[in-house]
Amino acid sequence: MKQHLRPLRGFTLVEMMVTIAIAALLGLMVVPNLVSMVDSGKTSVLVNKFPQDVAWARNQAVTTQQPVTITLGANTCTWSTSVGGTVSAEHSLTASQLAASYPNVSCTITGGTAQTLTFDSQGFINTAPTITVTAAHGQTWTLQVLASGSVILNAYTAS
Repeated sequence: MKQHLRPLRGFTLVEMMVTIAIAALLGLMVVPNLVSMVDSGKTSVLVNKFPQDVAWARNQAVTTQQPVTITLGANTCTWSTSVGGTVSAEHSLTASQLAASYPNVSCTITGGTAQTLTFDSQGFINTAPTITVTAAHGQTWTLQVLASGSVILNAYTAS
């Protein structure tokens, strides 16, 4: 009787170890870039949230005909928006929200102190600060708040 030998199927231990080593090396090269991209993405969300909240505050001041204030924290990337003395949590960013959502972000404000932007019934503000937002990996964005209540993102500083 003749027996047919079947070829062995599967991988050898050496082949498996080489595959795992290559995958680990590729992972080590990708992870730092991935972390940097995630931090930059989170910072970009923060940079876009602030102008949206300023636009909302300006709109509220014009439509309700009452002063709306945004109090900027001194170099903390936080702000508090209030309409007629009532704080709008939806359009504010607290220190705990900042720590939870944007952990590696820092800000500087012209003058280095807390500032209050007060929108009048025509949508204009009393002060016009410049805010520089810096991500953990060195990317920076500059936000210029104009007296008209508009916010300009200086694209030349985004790197």
